[in-house]
Amino acid sequence: MNVAQLLAHSPGSRGYRAADLRALPDGGPRYEVIEGCVQVSPPPSVAETVVWRWLANTLEVANRGSPQIVDRGQPVRIGVHDEVRPDVVVAQVALAETTPIPVGALTLVVEVVSSTSALRDTVTKRALYARAGVPAYWIVTPRRRPPDVEVTELRRDAATGAYAERTPATSARFSTDHPWPLAVDVPALADLWSVLAPSAADDWEVV
Repeated sequence: MNVAQLLAHSPGSRGYRAADLRALPDGGPRYEVIEGCVQVSPPPSVAETVVWRWLANTLEVANRGSPQIVDRGQPVRIGVHDEVRPDVVVAQVALAETTPIPVGALTLVVEVVSSTSALRDTVTKRALYARAGVPAYWIVTPRRRPPDVEVTELRRDAATGAYAERTPATSARFSTDHPWPLAVDVPALADLWSVLAPSAADDWEVV
């Protein structure tokens, strides 16, 4: 079944289910379902996957024996009508062979913003991950003119259930203690991005 065939079928009263994604082919576009609505993203570019890899590697190198694991592009089950594919996740190692990963196993989600995902990453998923109880969320925003990268580190406030900025959007190096102590060298990522940006497709630009 392809996405057109799926959408030809009437969803239930609350929309499509996460289980409906199982009928779609692997590879190609990335499919998610959020609040019963199917979201389709284009396949990631080389530039995008390089940024994901850098972020995942930064997290992995700083990990010193934590019972958690870093992964990229894994489906995450939030509820019957919600299943997403974050760019990078940190999850309990006990769930390493479980897919989709249950959202309760996550300690950090990282999303890299593109022109097709800006609203979804900064508004929709921010609210979704907070409601689901994910303790921390990073929003990574590459820009092309001039080439630069900003990272926003959000932490969930247990009292309000919403995210608050632990590190506001920054292009500078910053340190954090979650999911373990590490320094995030944002200028180094920006240097890498400046090499990739001239060859990146125009529709990947975030302004």
